[in-house]
Parts: sequence; C-alpha cells; structure tokens
Amino acid sequence: MKSAEERRGSDGTMAEPASADGFPAPDARGPRLLSIALILTSVAIFGVWGWLAAAHVDDRYRIDQVSGVHMALAWNVNHGQLYPPLYDGSSYGGTRYMPLPIVIDAAAARLTDDYLVSGKLLSYAYAAGLLVLVVVILRTMRCPWSLAVGFAAMVLVTETGLAASMDARSDALPVLLQVAAVALIRYRRRPVATVASAGLAALAFVAKLTAVWAPIAVVVWLLVEDRKRLIRFIAAYVGFVCGLLAVFALASQGRLFENVFGLAGAGLGGAGSLLRSPYRFFHEAIPQAMAAWALVPLVVAAVWWSVRRRRLSIWCLGLASYTVVLMVMLADRGVGWNQLIDLLVLVALVVGELAGEAAEDAGVRPLAAFVAVTVLWVNATGLAFLYGPEIKKVRDPAYLATVSARPLDGADATRRILAEDPYVPVSLDQRPVVVDPFMLITIGERDPAAVRDLVMRIRAHEFDLVVLRVSLEDPSMAWWFHEEAFGADVADALRENYVETGWDAGYYEYRPAPDSNT
Repeated sequence: MKSAEERRGSDGTMAEPASADGFPAPDARGPRLLSIALILTSVAIFGVWGWLAAAHVDDRYRIDQVSGVHMALAWNVNHGQLYPPLYDGSSYGGTRYMPLPIVIDAAAARLTDDYLVSGKLLSYAYAAGLLVLVVVILRTMRCPWSLAVGFAAMVLVTETGLAASMDARSDALPVLLQVAAVALIRYRRRPVATVASAGLAALAFVAKLTAVWAPIAVVVWLLVEDRKRLIRFIAAYVGFVCGLLAVFALASQGRLFENVFGLAGAGLGGAGSLLRSPYRFFHEAIPQAMAAWALVPLVVAAVWWSVRRRRLSIWCLGLASYTVVLMVMLADRGVGWNQLIDLLVLVALVVGELAGEAAEDAGVRPLAAFVAVTVLWVNATGLAFLYGPEIKKVRDPAYLATVSARPLDGADATRRILAEDPYVPVSLDQRPVVVDPFMLITIGERDPAAVRDLVMRIRAHEFDLVVLRVSLEDPSMAWWFHEEAFGADVADALRENYVETGWDAGYYEYRPAPDSNT
C-alpha cells in the first residue's frame, strides 16, 4: 500500500481514492457499471463454455487427427509400449510429442475406459487450472477483481482458447506449468520456491519440446535481479530435465530419443522457412487469437511503463522469449494455431500487470478503466460472434452426426483399417497401422523401404477399409497428402487401388476397387 505522502497530488491534496475493485472514485457510477459489465460478461463466457464442455464431453467436437495421435499414443502405453517403434513390420510409430501428457492420458483412460472422454476431461482440467492461476497472479499484481476475471475469460473467446480447452491435445498443460514456474520465481524468494520453479519448468519441457520460454525468461530476470538464485535455478532445472528424460528413456527402451528428438525437425525447411515465420504468425494469429491483437497497443504501453519505472517485468520478458521461440517454431510446417495459447495468457498477464499498477497510481488511474473497456469489448464481441454459432451447433443433429464418438459405429472390429485419424482404430480397440500420418512422410524419407511395404500392402488390398479426413479426389487438397498426411506415394497407391464409397461422421470411406491391379 502507498503511504499518505505517496497518495498526495502535486498540489498537496489527497489523490482520489480507488474503489474496492481498484477503479477510481467510489462515487462514480461509470467505473462501477464497468466492473459489473465485466463480471457479468465473464460469467456468461464461463457459463457457455461450461455448457459446451458438458454437451460435448463424449463426442469429437474440436477433436482433430492430432488429438487422435495423442489418444493412439496413450492406447499404446496401456498396451505395453511408450512410443512404438518407427516400423515393426506391420505398424508405424513415429511422433515428436513429449511423454508427460501421453502417460497422463493413458492413466486417465484406465479410469474412464474411454480415451476420448478422458482426453477431454484432462483438457478441461488443464484449462480451468490455467485460468484460475491467471486470476490469482493478476490479483497478486493488484489487478482489479473484475478485470482479472475478464482477462481469464478473454482467453476463452478466441478460436485458439476454445479449441485448446476442448480438444484432447493437452495444449494448456505446458502453459500452466510454465506460468506457475515463472510466478514462483517472481513472488517467492525462498530456496525451495526456486527449486520448485525449476521442477515445474522441467515438467513443462517433458510435456512439450518447445516449452522453453519460461526458463529463458527466468534466467534473464534472475541474471539482473538475483544471481545467487540464478545458479540454483539453472542447476535444479538441468538436473530435473536430465532425470526426467532418463526415466522416460528407460520406460520407452530408448524410443523416446528415436521418436521425439530424432523427428523433432521433421517439418523444418531451410532458411527461407524461418524468414516466412512472421508471415505465418500473422496468418495464424489474426483469425485464431484476435483478442491478442486488440491489446497490442496496451502491450506496448506496458513495456514503456516498465522501462519508465526502471523495473524489469518478468512477464514482459516471458512474452519476449515466447515470441523468439515462436518464430523458430513457425519455420516448421507442422506448427499451427495451438502454439498461440501461450500468447493469449502472456498478453493477459502483461497488460494485467499494467492495469494493476495504473489502478494504484492516481495520475494514470484512468488507464486501468481504458484497459477494462477494451477487455469488455473483446469479451462481448467474442461471446456473440464465436460462441453464438457454437451454441447453435449443439442443437443441430446433422452437425452432431459429424462428431460422433464412434465414427464407425457398428463396424466389425476385426476388419483391417487404415486411418488417417488414429482415433478411428482406437475407438474399435485396434492398434493403429500409422500412429502419426504426418511423421510417416519423414519416416519414408529416411527409410524408403518401410513405406514401400505399406504401398505394397495397399496394392494387395490388405485393408478392408481406408478412412480419411480429406478426399483423395479433391485436387485442391492434393498438397495435404504431400505435406501433412501419409505422403505422395501412399496417396497415389490409394487412388489407384481404392474407391470412395461414402462420407460418414466426418470421414471419407474407401474400399478396394474391384477392377484395380493387385
């Protein structure tokens, strides 16, 4: 709290007191109405999100083939393999997803006996934990209650936030761990907090290979603020990371390194890809994370405020380090919208810190109200234009049929199925032939004989049914099979030997062509 002298204005009179919510002038109706509007809008967002979560807990709403990969990896864990071999003569492994979410998914699926439901429930829990943590941190930074809750709701009124909180990809888990790690360093100075922060950052790394913006920000901040704690943090972080990797390497019989680190650069191009990263950032962020763009001027103001006060904001450092890491990640063609959940959370924390300090300073207190108006506008428009159509889908039987939890309902589980989305065979309790179709392209480049075997099996009509998310007959989507799924050789073999027999539950179905060469 500020002293009486600090609260005096330049003319010696007392500065205007803040309201209980942090906004100026307790007798001003405007700020009170603004706070009420923020809270009501946020409650509406959380309520609609919760309703959608309950309505779609057991279907494939916001589930894509990447979620299917996570479920297939968890299925393999429960059948004795953490990371299946890249090729074992009949099926293809290969993925660069880190092990922590996989083993958590596998454990949860044992409890629910359903990989889809357990994956969704975990995503709900990660998202809820992350948003609660954001509110707690913002309140620690003296951000008004209504605005702190509004910032948390803002994350959910974007395509990225909605998808990351509803899919089965554990996108929010590494963000939650990293934010918690940074918060511990910033607000707790005891040695045990430093070690705990390093442990959380290490867990984030084994949850996601690129989850490194937090330790980078912590190292830079401690280098300036407290070098004694810096040594302790680095030593603990390196120790935790090495220990966790050793445990998972032993559990996977070394396949962790064959998969994750061996395939880490599967989607990377040359120097030109890195130069295109800014374009890809705008291309992804404008439709997927529009809320962050609305707050860009306030982010700039927050950085200026930090420089003016000669305070090194660890959240500004976090946003800066995340941006650098993101530019490198976007050089990989397999990286997309799900990386932007970090952006939304960090922008909320950076601007929330600014609002908290502004609410305590009579000279710039109207800035806090301006931030609140901006967040209210973002949340109100997001509630109307993002959630409105989603509410209608819940009542649309035609749409619900496309996200059925059992896409091959009634199918003979003994049939041999080749699926682009590995969730399809997992839903029938089958081992997927291909765990990650994106990685099959890289496996084929490194071991052409392995993919030639799959091509020969396709020509021999070994598969009774082929299930794809994209039609082989759509010329505008030919790039998909060249760059994202299976590869050109497999796609050509499918075109020559299988015919489309229907579209059901969001998938194109193909069966052996009666007149094709075998």
